[in-house]
Amino acid sequence: MDIPVRDRWLGALCYASFLVLLPMLSGNRSPFLDRHCRQGFALFLAEVVGALFILIIDGTIGRIPLLGFLVVVILRLAFFLAVLAVSVMGFTRALFGETWRVPYLDELADRIPFGA
Repeated sequence: MDIPVRDRWLGALCYASFLVLLPMLSGNRSPFLDRHCRQGFALFLAEVVGALFILIIDGTIGRIPLLGFLVVVILRLAFFLAVLAVSVMGFTRALFGETWRVPYLDELADRIPFGA
């Protein structure tokens, strides 16, 4: 199946954090683009929840002088690297016209009521 270049670029854009809203609002979406929009939105939701979790940890455990600081820095770094890895992988897969299922976010992406 030949995926149009427009759908590939919009699918890749789905993995760029809040920019997932642009492909979601575009009209005339293919099933390929719908799948990547769902996954990109699930990743965005995971980013928001993770950022809130880190803020809570920073406000509680982060108050401990040295240990809290180290825990928060390690959590932020691990979270950033995980989100970056998934975003880059999804971006490249969408750009090459491949359908990819994000590990651990599959079930959430399938539950998002979004479609053509």
